[in-house]
Amino acid sequence: MQTTRTTVRPLITLLAVVAMLASACSADVGEDAAPASVASVGASEAEPRRDGVEGALSTDDGWVEGEPDWYDSGASDEAGPAAEYEEAAPAAEYEPMAEESPSEEAMVEAEPAEPTPADEADAALQQTTLTGGSIDDNERFEDYLAYRDDFRGLGIPIRDLDPRGRIVVTVTGEGGLPALGAEVVVAGQGVEVSLRTTADGTVRFHPEAYEAAPGPFTVTAGGVSTEATRGERVNIETTLPTAASGTIALDVLFLLDATGSMHDEIYQLKITIDEVAQRIHRLPGDVDVRLGMTLYRDEFDSFLTSTFDLTPDVEAFAEALAAVVADGGDDYPEALDEALADALSQPSWRSAAETVQLVFLVADAPPQVLRQVPVPYTESMLQAAGRGIKIFPVSSSGTDDQAEFVFRQLAQFTGARYVFLTYGAAGRATGSSSDIDQRDYEELSLDDLIVRLVAEELADLAGNPAAGQADDDSQSAN
Repeated sequence: MQTTRTTVRPLITLLAVVAMLASACSADVGEDAAPASVASVGASEAEPRRDGVEGALSTDDGWVEGEPDWYDSGASDEAGPAAEYEEAAPAAEYEPMAEESPSEEAMVEAEPAEPTPADEADAALQQTTLTGGSIDDNERFEDYLAYRDDFRGLGIPIRDLDPRGRIVVTVTGEGGLPALGAEVVVAGQGVEVSLRTTADGTVRFHPEAYEAAPGPFTVTAGGVSTEATRGERVNIETTLPTAASGTIALDVLFLLDATGSMHDEIYQLKITIDEVAQRIHRLPGDVDVRLGMTLYRDEFDSFLTSTFDLTPDVEAFAEALAAVVADGGDDYPEALDEALADALSQPSWRSAAETVQLVFLVADAPPQVLRQVPVPYTESMLQAAGRGIKIFPVSSSGTDDQAEFVFRQLAQFTGARYVFLTYGAAGRATGSSSDIDQRDYEELSLDDLIVRLVAEELADLAGNPAAGQADDDSQSAN
């Protein structure tokens, strides 16, 4: 079906937001959580909040629980990011002058004014072309396990869920196409876990993460059951409906570190949204996109987390994004645990059975792993897997070994790719002990990379994962 203008504008915003915010920090060059109980991670226990029902928190302006206070104490709305320039160069006192007839010299075109620091910073932003790479730790799973072993030898505190023994289940429906949002129940020896398939029809069951017995396990989807053992890949053929035709529902939430390093990139986003229009114009299918965001800082900042609900209203989302102010964040780790929990619980996510659900985490810092929190990020990983939500971390400069490990945990466990900014010969936004080699990924402009990721998600529904890359390549050539 031809993509309509209504479909294109939300996708424009989607791709531009990821590409611009992913550079969030590029301008700046423990295991104390036990696995959640099975009951806490089943699909029935993680129902999304919706407008008009008990538990929904959306306000009339789209901000859940109201728009946040953007500035820390001691600042004001008038003292925004440009204030430093105004204070550094106060305006000269005005003195009225008598009118004169313009002289010959005055009629000559005036010399352009010297650029201010703000002008120079804005010009530099407009000239910057961001590039990125990505890897899939589920495709290179043995390498990922070796990386984890090496990381643990560094003695860096983390929260962890052991992925060893991973079982990959692929569910197909009508016509042999992937079944989006199919409920997959894995049971055996006192364990019963409910998961939801992503756009490619897959789930990943990690026995160690649920403290499961050795197995085997009975895996059921669409009324069809099979047996699986640790480390196995199984296919389940059903008659479940598929999303290959008709409108595709796509909910995309941006989980954004809103600490001080974000100001320049938010500015850049405002002036570049329309530049990616042609990149997505030929993406196949009729896509119903809703966009939202959860922002986070850390304790003692003006707010901990704040969520703008998922909406099909592109203008409302753009207006909310325009209001975002980057501030606070004095220490390196941030409130990622709390933010991820709110990103899953506060927005009005549509039914997991019918919706492609994506979270793009844009950050360069790990969570506060030594802090006791109500919902550790590892528990949110379990909930995301139970609801078929993919989490795509996009790491920026400043990412250290601890941050990379956490970001790759989130991506691998939910079936997504780990994305990172690259800087040519200067390296990439990964930890110093990373096992990622330049031969492991293709370096693309970040726009190219994000367009490809989104296209692949949509192509998966048609059972043609290579189509996403082909569509992107054809657009790049035109």
